[in-house]
Amino acid sequence: MALLRSILSTAYGPTGRLKHIHNNIGGHVLTTSTSTALLKRVDMSEPLLKMISTAVQHHTARYSDSGLFMGILMLRLIENTQKYNLRTVAAAKVYKHLVEESNTYLKGDCCGCKVPVDFTSCDSLIALARSMITSKPACMLNSKETQHISSLIAQAFLYSIPCNSSGVTCFGRTVTMGIEGQSVCESSVFPGLLVDVPEMLQTVDLKRLGSGPFKVVVFNISLSGDISDLEDVVLEIHRGVDPERDLLQQLLKLGEQVVKDNVRLFACQKVVHPILQHYLRKHGVAVIERLGLALIEPFVQITVPAEAYGIVKGFCFQSCGSRELLQLLPSKDAAVSTMVLCHRNETMLEELKMTCQRAEHVLRLTLREPYALLGGGCTETLLATHITHMNHSKAATTAAALCVSQSEFLMALEAFCNSLQSVALALEHDGQDCLIDLTFGHCWVPDIYSKTCGCGLVEDRSNLEKTPLNTAYHTFSPVSLENTDNQPRILDSFSAKLNALNVAVEMANFVLDVKYIIKDIN
Repeated sequence: MALLRSILSTAYGPTGRLKHIHNNIGGHVLTTSTSTALLKRVDMSEPLLKMISTAVQHHTARYSDSGLFMGILMLRLIENTQKYNLRTVAAAKVYKHLVEESNTYLKGDCCGCKVPVDFTSCDSLIALARSMITSKPACMLNSKETQHISSLIAQAFLYSIPCNSSGVTCFGRTVTMGIEGQSVCESSVFPGLLVDVPEMLQTVDLKRLGSGPFKVVVFNISLSGDISDLEDVVLEIHRGVDPERDLLQQLLKLGEQVVKDNVRLFACQKVVHPILQHYLRKHGVAVIERLGLALIEPFVQITVPAEAYGIVKGFCFQSCGSRELLQLLPSKDAAVSTMVLCHRNETMLEELKMTCQRAEHVLRLTLREPYALLGGGCTETLLATHITHMNHSKAATTAAALCVSQSEFLMALEAFCNSLQSVALALEHDGQDCLIDLTFGHCWVPDIYSKTCGCGLVEDRSNLEKTPLNTAYHTFSPVSLENTDNQPRILDSFSAKLNALNVAVEMANFVLDVKYIIKDIN
C-alpha cells in the first residue's frame, strides 16, 4: 500500500512525475500520470490493492476527475490509522462522522472553498478545463497551447448543449479525432461531424449537388455483396443460380430506389460494393463507406430523421493539419461537434485526447451542480482546518456520542486531517515545504514568481503568518474572503472531488475492517 501510495503521490499535480509502464518482454510503453491509465495498466497481485484500484477506476469512469486525490487520501487514511495505533471500530466511527461534517460544510452556503460556476461567462469553464489540462504533465503543453486547448474544450462543451429545445433535453456528442505530427495550435473544434473524404469525391461534386439540406440514408450492415458477410449460416443454392450476381442485383435495386427518392448522401458503416458506388456517383449521390462503429452513432444523431431518411444541412471540405476531411453540418438542433486534436507524437496525443474527453465530461457535471472547488491544495488545507476547529471544542461530547474515548476521537481527528493535508503535500515534488497560512487556511508553495496561494485567491503579505503543513499549530477558524477582486486560478470539479472524498473514506474503513484474506490456490 505504501508503494502504491508513492506511485500515485509522485504523479499528482502539474509537476507530477511521469510514469513509464511496460511489460518484461517489450511491447508498447505507456507514458502517463493519470490514475485511469496507471491503474488500468499496472497488474496487482494483492487482493486489497486490486479492490482499491477498482474503486478508483469506477470513480473516474463516472466522474472523470479526482482519481489520484481519492487514491492518495484512501491509502493515507489506512496508513495513519495504523500509525496512530487506532482501533479499527473507533477509527471507522470517527471517519464516518468527520466525512459527514465535511459534506455538510462543502454543500453549505458558508463554504470557503466552493465557488459558483457562472454559465453566462466562459471564464469559469475555461479555468476548470485549464486546471485539468495543467494537472496532466504528460500532455506536454506550454502556456499558450494550454490556453488554446482549454478554450476548445469549453467550446466543444457549449456545442454539446442543444439550443431551442423543449421538454426533456439530452446532451449532444463531441467526437474526438487525433492528428499526429502537427502543432497543438492547429487543433480546432468544428460543428457537425468530420469524416475522411471518400475516394473520388471532388469539390466539383459538392458544387454539383447545390445547396442543402440533403436527404441522407445510413446503413450499419455490409453492402459489399459478399456471401461471406452472411456469417455462419447454411445456404441452399439451386443449380444455375449465381448468388453473388443476384445479391448485386438486389444492391442495384436499392441504389435505384435511393436515386428515385432524391437521396444525396449514401453512408455505410461497412463496405459498399464498387459497382453500387459507381452507380450512385453516376447519379449524383455522394458515397461514404467504412464509417466504423465509433462514428455511426454520432452520424445518425446529426441526421434528424424524416421518415425513412435523415437530413443534413450541408457538407464541405475542411483542412485539418495534414488531413483533408469532409464536414457534415447538422440539421436543426443536433448538438454534435468534432474536436480535432493535434500533437507532436503519439504518446502526447493519446494523453491529450483522454484528458480533453474527461475535461469536457467534468464541465457537463457542473450543469447538475454548478460549483467548483478551489484547486492547488487549498480545498484540502481549508477543509482540514475547518474540521479540526469544529471538533476540538466539542471533542468530549462527540466522542461520547460515538461511543469512543476522547483520546481516540482526537487521534482519529488528527489522522483524518493529516491525511487531507497529505494530499496537498503531494502536489510538491521539488523538495520545497508546503505551507498553510494561519488566517485563511490556504495552501502555499514558496515560489519567487508567485505572490498568491495555490488556488490564486489569496495574495501574500508581510503579516500573513504561515507554517509547514502537517506540523503542530494552534487550531483556528479560517477567515472567509470577502470583497476580493481576485479570481481563483485553479479549480477542481465539485462533483468529482466530493464523491472521491466520500468513497475514499468508505473504502479506507472497509479495508481496515478486513481480518482475513482467503485465497483459492487451485
